[in-house]
Amino acid sequence: MRTKSLTLPLLLLMTLLLFVLLHDLFGGTLLSSSPYNSYTLQALAWREGRVSLGRDYPWLELAVYQGDYYVSFPPVPSLILLPFTLFFGAQTPDNLIILCFALAMLAAVYSAVRAGGASEMTAAFWAVFLILGSNLLWMCTDGSVWFLAQALNMVFCTLAVCLAVRKRRALSLACVALAVGCRPFSVLLFLPLLVFFVEEDYRNTEGLTILKAALPQWKLLIAPALIGLCYMWYNAARFGNPLEFGHTFLPEFNRGEPQFSVEFIWRNLKNILRPVTLTESLSLKYSIHDGFLLFLANPFFIVLCTKLKKLRPSQWTALGCLLLNLLLLLMHRTFGGWQFGARYTADLLSYALFLCLPRMQERPKRWELWLCAFAVLFNLYGAIAMHLLYA
Repeated sequence: MRTKSLTLPLLLLMTLLLFVLLHDLFGGTLLSSSPYNSYTLQALAWREGRVSLGRDYPWLELAVYQGDYYVSFPPVPSLILLPFTLFFGAQTPDNLIILCFALAMLAAVYSAVRAGGASEMTAAFWAVFLILGSNLLWMCTDGSVWFLAQALNMVFCTLAVCLAVRKRRALSLACVALAVGCRPFSVLLFLPLLVFFVEEDYRNTEGLTILKAALPQWKLLIAPALIGLCYMWYNAARFGNPLEFGHTFLPEFNRGEPQFSVEFIWRNLKNILRPVTLTESLSLKYSIHDGFLLFLANPFFIVLCTKLKKLRPSQWTALGCLLLNLLLLLMHRTFGGWQFGARYTADLLSYALFLCLPRMQERPKRWELWLCAFAVLFNLYGAIAMHLLYA
């Protein structure tokens, strides 16, 4: 019994060791600060009482508005970086911070699966599969602005699912609101969680109608609404538009092609379905720009396809939101630029977790064990390749 109680701490410890070993291979970079440190610069500007950066950093994706320069990403990651700037200034340990995000994701998925009655080893297995067997493994070795945002988004989204199944509803939706401040399309996660809450009350309270189960849920939206108002105030203070986070004013989206268009869907879909092939020398051949076959780098989506049976209304809603989120991502001019796999699709893993949870309580099937082993091995290769072959 004592060994079992150490399952989660040992999982986190072994993950920590894995990242220490990886960063040793990369040249001792665990405590390094990323040159792509937009969130740190934003936090430093806040400390000086400014919402703009006051100058250009040509290597960063900055919005240009009325002759000044702004971070073109939502603000929540800068809030996380703010206390670090008090001790480290501009040299925040970005790689260590994103490692902490990876540990938080593992703990959240583990806790969510355990909440349904799964054994500790089963919960640990699914946590490893979902986080270390996906694009997130590579991303969490690099504390650059894009990966910090996507990893922190997944922290909040997995926490939201975990808190929802553990009946901490208000905190769950607050986490979704914070996720929106990392990746705005995460707003779609509100819908399946709200349907889940209504569904639970309707099923567990005799004589309760669906309408009566739905009406009291509005109270849960108070904290998210306040967080949303903060975003709107911040956006208005920077760009005069409460719904504008800054991407519209990126120079790259003002030179021809728009940021979003239905015309990009087919192009991006072909990109994320591109295969990985072998050359004559048996080395791997794949694209490191705008994605390749999403099922290779994120094989959990294969598991998801096998578990879409006897879905409840909340799960149907989650599936619809997953597909809508994917469609919106496909409408973007690029599908993530430089990357291993199809990193934007990692945003969809929180929906996949929610969809699969009722069927994740049983012991994993043999093919799932082997698929997980492949997923971790392939993404481990990806993390090393992106640092040593394609940096």
